[in-house]
Amino acid sequence: MKYSFVLAVLVSLFFSFSHIYSQGIFLEKGEAGFFANGGYSSLESGYATSFGGGFALGGVMELGFTSSTSTIELDNYYYSDDVEVNSKTISLGVVLLKKKAQLEVNVSYSTSDMGPDVLLLGFNVGSEIKLHEMLSWYPVFSFAVGIPTEEDSGNPVTALGLSAPILIAEHVYLGPTFSLSEGDLNWGFTAGVLISFNTASNGDSGW
Repeated sequence: MKYSFVLAVLVSLFFSFSHIYSQGIFLEKGEAGFFANGGYSSLESGYATSFGGGFALGGVMELGFTSSTSTIELDNYYYSDDVEVNSKTISLGVVLLKKKAQLEVNVSYSTSDMGPDVLLLGFNVGSEIKLHEMLSWYPVFSFAVGIPTEEDSGNPVTALGLSAPILIAEHVYLGPTFSLSEGDLNWGFTAGVLISFNTASNGDSGW
């Protein structure tokens, strides 16, 4: 049962991970921005919510922090029990390429009040699809691996993900998220607010 619990924690962390990286995809080179976001995830063995924020420098890097709460149902022969896991995650993303699409590498470290600490490594690629003067769609595909840092905490877990937020009026975004991990397909949604500005001294504010 220990390994199934660790697996459930790792899968829930993937959603928190996906909610805090790739915010910089909304920014062009020469722009910077602060963001705050949240998300809900329906998991195979429960559900998770997350809230966070951070800073992104368009075409260069981003730094984010999130707090997540996962409710995981564990079966124990004759009964099941809901276990609540609280996690804190800090994430750093570095943009490798930003032209028609953005390619980024991400690393995160997560600590939980239950379960092992986890190192998360991932890549994501996404692009803007203009829908309207005030609407843009940003599909982002991702791959991530979660590595427990404690001994006897199970094997690393991999996940494929897709987030597809729509940016409204350059400041508000929302959309669905999906993840495939260990054969389980999970879904959720994310939403956030972005405050952007031009880093050039004579540039105009993102507002």
